Amino acid sequence: MRIIAGKYKGKILNSFEAENIRPTSDMVKEAICSKIQFEIPDSVVLDLFGGTGNFGFEMLSRGAKHVVICDNNDKSIAIIKKNNSMLKENAEILQGDYNKCLKMLANKNYRFDIIFLDPPYKTSYGEQALTLIKKFNLLNHNGTLIFEHEKDKTFDFSGFDLFDKKTYGIKQVSFFTINDDEQCTNKNNQPASDGGQ
Repeated sequence: MRIIAGKYKGKILNSFEAENIRPTSDMVKEAICSKIQFEIPDSVVLDLFGGTGNFGFEMLSRGAKHVVICDNNDKSIAIIKKNNSMLKENAEILQGDYNKCLKMLANKNYRFDIIFLDPPYKTSYGEQALTLIKKFNLLNHNGTLIFEHEKDKTFDFSGFDLFDKKTYGIKQVSFFTINDDEQCTNKNNQPASDGGQ
């Protein structure tokens, strides 16, 4: 697992084997970054289900101003801190489940330009996180929320507009913006565009 581009290009990140750890592949990460490349410089980014911090550190490498990485797992937090130290970066690292972390960030009056969700498969954590992100107004008006999930998963994303999606094997990456008038027409994961890159 490596940093693909930017000031840390080619750096190998520390990782570990675990059933619920699925680092975003280089191919998928590069596709996401290409999609949001003009939003990354000077952005404030949240990597909510951090795992190893793979996505968050990629954002810092590409010029993000500040990155918050959250995870509930002790081993994940240790690896994230190790990668943070290796890169001599100052990512803000929070330990706790998504509910606790989102409440903490709301209490700190955070607003994010980019939010990345890659929750464990076969859970409702991602959908619940979407609800809390909207409730706490954590995504900036022109911000982008990226949700990596199982290809066939359906969910309610009321309060968000789905503006694109890409499919990679068994996984799908969906791109959202805030729907300010709450009149979201795209529900139950109806596609904004068809898969593949």
